[in-house]
Order: sequence, then structure tokens, then C-alpha cells
Amino acid sequence: MSRRNRALAALRRRLEQTVSQQNVQTLLNDAALREASKLARVIDVNADIEADHVLGIFHWLRYQALPIGSDKEDLDRAVWYLEPVYRAQPEAVPEELHSVYEQFDREEQEQRASQGGLGGNVTALLEALMDNEGDEHEQAALRGTALLLSYRQNGQLPLLREAVDLFRSAAAAVPDDDPGMATHLANLGVALQMLFERTGDTAVLAEKVASGRKAVDVSPADDPELAGRLDDLAEALRELSERTGDANRMAESVDVARAAIAVTSNDHPDRPARLLQLGLALLTIFERTGDTDTLTESVDLSRQAVAATPENDTALAARLSGLGITLLRLYERTGELAVLTEAVQAGRDAVAATPSDHVKREVIESNLGVALFRLFERTQDSNHLAEAVQAARGALAATPDHHPARARNLTHLAIALLQLSERTGDPEGLAEAIRVGREAVTVSRDDDPDLSGRLTNLGVALEASLALEENAEHLTEARQAYRRAGNNTAAEPIVRIIAFRQSALLAGPDDAGRQEALTAVEEAVALLPQLTPRALARGDREHRLEAVGALAGVAAAVSLDAGRAERAAELLEATRGVLVADLVDARSSDLGQLRSRAPELAAAFEDLRHRREALDRRDAATAGRELTEARRGAQAEWAQLIGRIRAVEGFAGFLDTPDIGALTAQAADGPIVYIFANSGQRSDAVILTGDPGRPVRTVRLGLLTEEAAAAQANRLLTACRDTGNPVLPLAARITAQKTILDVLAWLWDVVTEPVLAELGYFGADRDWPRVWWCPVGVLGYLPLHAAGHHDDPSRTVLDRVVSSYTPTVRALAYARSHPPRSATGTVVIAVPDAPGTPTLNEVGAEADTVTAFIPGARRPAHPTRDQVLAALAASPIAHFACHGIANWAEPGRSSLILYDHQTAPLTVADISARYLSGALAYLSACDTTVSSPTLTDEAIHLTGAFHLAGYQSVVGTLWPIDDRAAHQLTTDFYRHLTRDGTAPPDTGRTAHALHQAVRNQRARYGAAPTLWAAYTHTGV
Repeated sequence: MSRRNRALAALRRRLEQTVSQQNVQTLLNDAALREASKLARVIDVNADIEADHVLGIFHWLRYQALPIGSDKEDLDRAVWYLEPVYRAQPEAVPEELHSVYEQFDREEQEQRASQGGLGGNVTALLEALMDNEGDEHEQAALRGTALLLSYRQNGQLPLLREAVDLFRSAAAAVPDDDPGMATHLANLGVALQMLFERTGDTAVLAEKVASGRKAVDVSPADDPELAGRLDDLAEALRELSERTGDANRMAESVDVARAAIAVTSNDHPDRPARLLQLGLALLTIFERTGDTDTLTESVDLSRQAVAATPENDTALAARLSGLGITLLRLYERTGELAVLTEAVQAGRDAVAATPSDHVKREVIESNLGVALFRLFERTQDSNHLAEAVQAARGALAATPDHHPARARNLTHLAIALLQLSERTGDPEGLAEAIRVGREAVTVSRDDDPDLSGRLTNLGVALEASLALEENAEHLTEARQAYRRAGNNTAAEPIVRIIAFRQSALLAGPDDAGRQEALTAVEEAVALLPQLTPRALARGDREHRLEAVGALAGVAAAVSLDAGRAERAAELLEATRGVLVADLVDARSSDLGQLRSRAPELAAAFEDLRHRREALDRRDAATAGRELTEARRGAQAEWAQLIGRIRAVEGFAGFLDTPDIGALTAQAADGPIVYIFANSGQRSDAVILTGDPGRPVRTVRLGLLTEEAAAAQANRLLTACRDTGNPVLPLAARITAQKTILDVLAWLWDVVTEPVLAELGYFGADRDWPRVWWCPVGVLGYLPLHAAGHHDDPSRTVLDRVVSSYTPTVRALAYARSHPPRSATGTVVIAVPDAPGTPTLNEVGAEADTVTAFIPGARRPAHPTRDQVLAALAASPIAHFACHGIANWAEPGRSSLILYDHQTAPLTVADISARYLSGALAYLSACDTTVSSPTLTDEAIHLTGAFHLAGYQSVVGTLWPIDDRAAHQLTTDFYRHLTRDGTAPPDTGRTAHALHQAVRNQRARYGAAPTLWAAYTHTGV
């Protein structure tokens, strides 16, 4: 669309100049013919009335100006272009031509337009050119132009190929410093673009990039055509990158597009198109990398392009639609409703500005339908869903049967119909969703990267039908759809993971079905490392993981159903803490060792991982077969490279899930307990023990479901909020405390008591055994360490074991194997009165208590981010007494509040990126162990950040804490840790010290669990 608008604007300006200057000579030179030819090549003749009108008037004026004998070609073209204009708006056509059209026989005219060969008029033009005494290269260029015109009229490919050859010879015949070289190269680029669009040959596109680069290189800095050539080159680079997955070409496209904008004045009519060109390149980069800053700039450029486009410009609709798509991507990344609302409005405006028979109607209406569906998902407003269905139907109606976008538009309609049927309970709507979904799959190429998504959507619709009635055929078809989707190596990893997960859930109950389900989850788990390349910003990697869903619990349940308890433990470890594993790997694991042992393989591994990410894009409509093959090739290379690495001595398990031997080795000091809850599947505890005879035990938790756990977590969070709400009456706050005690009792009955009974931990002696809890999913919000009926000491976790938590067994192993480099050094960070926050009255006293127990502890007077980060590097013990903020939307931005928090917050991302060596971090702050509900398995919170950074033990909190009670608990903790101040802190007893302090606090405030149950120990 942008090429069409640029060419149209250029020719229109020339016509306006001709009329205003009363100088028809401006239409008779070669530059004028090139502009007209350029426009003719990028439009659908007789289907674009606006362009037809401009071309028709151009040739009509030339016909009037040329001498008799030289004018017939232009008369023929004027008649040709103006015919559809005459049919639609006769008054816009010169009156002299009306009688010509009245005498035409329409069928005879169409037959003449589509006849083979060059056509008599073009042949006559070529004969005239051959008699011309111009230079040979000029004649070649003119002949190429004539052939392009003829190709545009009759579509014969040999004419186009000959035109390309002529333009090549014209460019090759002149030296680089010839003033006409840039024009010859630009003409060659236009012809190559047409050839690429016709054949899809990537080599042709690569040649266009090469000619475009040279055209730019030979253009003087003051050449008025330079901006257009830069823009053409940027577009070619973007298209080539989309075809090949080459990230370097996309980066170059961005640089070139920026250069084009830099030499384009603010009032230039082509500036909006060039802004949009840059925005499209940035959007493609975002879709490959997930980089939010790139997306934000793309949105800003799209907004600028729309704002700079006149209301009567035919390009406005497409630019509005493009703005809607970029806004939708931004919403999907940020979740901001205002952004989504703006996207929908832009889509509505685009549709309103698009004629019903416009060639772009389908894509514009399709984009609106997608945005409306997202708005329905967010608001649950059925009106938005109904409008989305209507838009999807409109898009499909505007899509020809064999159009490449038909599969996409069928998919959008099927998804919307499925949601509408679920909303209304209409079985006919569901049946239509299935029919449309099947057609979407049928019309897709086997090597289409989006085929897996369509198969998965079909599987979901078929599953929905099974909820209404048993249907063996639908069940079989759904299983086949998921299996086929997962096995498509050309699809994005996230799509394949979801398909494999659904395949496992739908597998049969017999032995074969159980094995099939296990194989499916193993395939899904194997794809996880491809989701979060370290080239992405942390927040973007977190966002990708959110889309995976409840894979850990499904993998464990499937393994246990297959009688594979040890495999359940291995898959639980592999499916959670993906970011944790990546950070640990980067510091000390297989990859670090591989760099030392086989650096060439390590380099190849990192290079291929980056290349695979570059190929991981979403837009299959322009992907082409080359990109599909590139993906499959990269998949094969990946498998081969991993095989080569595993062939190196000592690397047989490289990137493999940790085996059961490595996992159970960490249970020597006490059992490690994974607990998972599922919806519609079994829920269990999987216990790693130090017993060689029974290294893995399992406990079926028959009363535990994901829904029940979520309900209790919500009760807990609401009650915690209510207890600290000073507006509520005292009775309501007391009731909230009782609710928390009820949740702790439920947690004992349903989860922890069966586990402790299996382990044989019944007594309440003072030789406390240790247990490491590893909750999965929503269970991470529940205080397993505090579960119990606290009016009965025989039925509480606190009175049976010393509890600790670990994000993963790998994290625990890393902490144990990396003791602090120094045994001394304590820093106390006390911030009672940070700007813009409520004063913490007890913080000063708490800091005094810590320094009293640990003489020599350093206490900065006015701690800031940089001071704290520097202090942590030299402090095996760090105590924080300050505000803490948990950011659910972007957990990597959760922070501890220091004096410069408004300009330089100390965040999870800051801390976890450090490579520290510490023994104890005590976080006496609110919500330090709280993360996003969709990322609880990743430990993306302040407690986890300190643990990952290198602190062996971290004390944190699950909810807001009272600063007076925090001071009391801190006093008990350090009294135990230092033997009442008589010895240096024994950080190896951190878990015991916290356990005793919490028990003391419970003895003081048993009816107020918010004052003692929030505190957790993570680590060794």
C-alpha cells in the first residue's frame, strides 16, 4: 500500500505542477514516464479508480501535447485507464472520451486487454524506440519500461523477466559516477520487486536489496530522490529479513528507514508512509525478540503516521488498521485497557474508511475482529464478542477462496464462534465453530507455521463438544489435531508446548494412552529452553513464560499415572524455575563448563540459540516457504549440535532434565517436597528423600484441587488486606484474622498433614527435622510452613518440623555449593522515612537491635541504590528494614524502597543480575516473597532474587507486615543466631533461628497470624 501511495502522490504532484505552471513539457520527459510506470506497476489496473484517474489524465494530457503520429500510445492508455472512472463517475472523464466509451463493446474491450503477446500498441512503441538514436543503455531502459507496462496489462511472466534483464543491462552499461546510474538501479529495483511478488524467489529479493544499496550509495546527498530510494531499500531489507529470519538485515532496515525519515521534511507527503515503514520494521523486531521498548517506538511511529495523514487520503484506512495492530501487540505485552480500547477504535475507524469492495477490506476487518475479541476477553462484554464475530464474518466474506489470508480469517471466526457458543450455550454455534475450524486447517499448507495454532484451536472446539455429549469421532479427531500440532517443527515453541500439553490431557486411560501422554509432556518440556533466550529483557522473558500455563502439574500427574514417580520429580524440576535455571546455568553449570572444555561448541550453541529466536516470528501470511524451511533446518541443527555436545566426555546430560540421582542427592539433610494441584487431574506431593531404597515417595492428595487452592489463596490475600485496613471496624479485622487461621487449618488437613504422616513426623520433640517445601503454581501463595490447627500444638507444621523453601532443587544445590567467600561483614539497611512513603516508626530501633547483636555491622546513614549494591558485594550478611513493593504486572520490577527509589529503585532484576557471595539476607519488608500469579514457579520476587544472586539463606515475607511485630521477631531471630549476642552469627542455623522466632511470636499473638505466619526461610 505504501508503494502505491508514494507513486500516486509523485504523479499527482507532477500533474498539479503542469496545471499551475501551464507547462505541459513536464509530462513529456523520461522522469514523468518513469513516475507513471512506477504507479502502474503497483496498482490493480481498473480496480483502483483513484490511481486509474491520475494515470488516465496523465496520458490524456500527453496525448494532447504530442504531435500527431506520436500520440496514439498515450490515447490508448488514457482510454484504458479512464474506462472504470467513466463507469463510476462520468463527469471526472474528459468529455471528448464519452462518445468513445459509448461505442465500446465491453466484452471486446476486455478480450483486447487480456490478449497474449505484447499487443499492437506496445509493439509499435518498441519499434519506435528501436529507431531512436539514444544510447544503448537508455534504449534498454525504455524498452524495459514498455515491457513492464505490457506485463502489468496481460500478466505474462516472460515479459517481466525480459524487462528485468533489460534493466540489469542498462545499469551494467554505465559507470558508477554516471548521473543516470541511480535511476537505472531504482528502475531495476522496481522490476525485481514485481518479479519477487510474482515468483516468491528470495534470490530476486536479495538482488533487489543489492541494487537498492548501490542506488543509495551512488545518489548525491542532495538528490531529491534519495529519501525515496532509502525507503525502498528499507522495505526490501524488511521483506528479505522476514523471508530468511536474518536479524541483521532487519536491524539494517531500521537504520535505513531512520535515514529516509531524517532526509524527509515534516510536511512532505511521503513522510507518513516512511514513518510507517520504520514502524513495521520495529514491530517485526518486537515479534522476534519480545523487546518492549521496540514495540513502544513502533506504536509511537504508527500514531505519528496516522496523525500526519489527511482525512481524504486513501492510505488512512490502512494506516489506522496498522496502528490498531501495533496497539494490540502493546496491550498484549502491558495489559493496559486504555491501549486495547484505542486499538479497537483505530480498527473501527479503519473499517469505516474502507469501501466494501476495497482490496484491503479483508485484512482491515480481520484486524478489527482480533482487537474486539481481545476486548471481550478483558471485559467479558458480550457486545464486543458479537461485534468480533460480525467483523470476522465480514473479513471472511471479503477473502477470495484461494487467498493466502483465508486460513487466518477462518481461524479468527472459529475462535470467536467458539467463545460465543460457550457464552450462549448454543450448540449450533459450536458446530459452526468446528466446521470453520476444520476448513481453516484444510486450506492451510502442510508447511504453514500457523497450522499448529489452527489445529490446536480445532482441538479446543472439539473438546468443547465432548462436554456436551460423548462423541468418539470428535475425541479421536481432537487427539490427532493436538498431536499433529505438536509435531510441526515449523511452529513456534509456545504453540507446540500448548498442543503437547493438551494432547497429554486428552490421552486415553489405558497403558498406551498413559505412555502417549508421558511422551507428549516430555516433548513439551524439551521445548521450554527455547522460550526464554537471554537476549531478551527480563520482563519480556517473564511475559513469554506466562503463556505456558500449568505445565508442571500436568507433567507430574501424567508421570504418576504412568507409574513413573521418579520421572515426575525430574519433570517437576524441569518445568519450574526456568529463569532460575537459566541464571544458574550462566554462572556455573554445563554451559560454563562447556566454554572451558569445548569453546567452539559453546559458541556454536549460543549462536544457534540466537538464530532460532530470530526465526521465531508470528506473521505466517508473509513468512513464505523459505522461512518455514529455515525453521526446520534450525531445528535439525539444534538436535545435531546438542548431540555433538553430549558426545563430549562429561556432558552426556547437557541441557537434559536433572536426573533423579542428582535431585535426591540434595535430600540428604532432609526431604524436599514438591506439591502440585491440578484441575480435573490428580494432585499429589512428590517427596525426594535421602533413602536409597525409596528415593521418591508420593502422597495422593485427594481433597486438593487447583480451584480449591486458588479459592483459599484468595481468602488469605483478602483477609491479610482487611486486617491492615484501618477503615474497617475492629470486629471485621478480628474476623479477617480468624479467616487466616481457617486457611491454615485447611492447608494442614488437605496438604501438609498427609505429607508429614508419610514421612513419619508425628512428634513434637526438640530435635527438629528439616523439610524443604517446593510448592507448584498457586500453592506458592500459601504458607505451608505455618499450616495447622494452632489451638492444638499436635496438629501444626511449626510443632513438628523446621521448614524451608527452595525455588528448585537446582537452586538449593547451587546455594550449597557456593559458600560465602568471606565469613565476616554485615550491612544493615534501614529506611524509615523514604520520600513519598509512610513512616516506619520501628525501623530505627530494629536496626539498633541488629547492630547490638552484631558489633561492627555497617549502617549507611542514607542508603541509596548504588550504595546498597556496592555494600552487598562485600557483605555476607545483609539486613533490610524498609518498605517492600511487589509488582504483580512486572515482577522483575518489585523493589525494596530506599531513599532514591523514585529515580533509582532497587529491583528484583537489579539484585538477581548480581553475582554475589552471601550467607544471609534478612528482608524485614512487606511482600518480599510475592510474585505474579502466572509466574509463581519462577520465584521472581525479592526473596528469590537475593537467593539467586548468591545468598545461601534468605528470610522473606508472604504479605505486608507490622513494623512493631517485625522488630520483635527480628530480636528473637538474632538472639538465637548469635547465642544472645555472645557469638558471631551462625548462619548455618538460619532456618532454626527463624523457626524459633516465629514460634515465639505465635505465643505472643496466636490469634493474629498476620504477625507471625508471613515469615519464610529460603535456602540451605
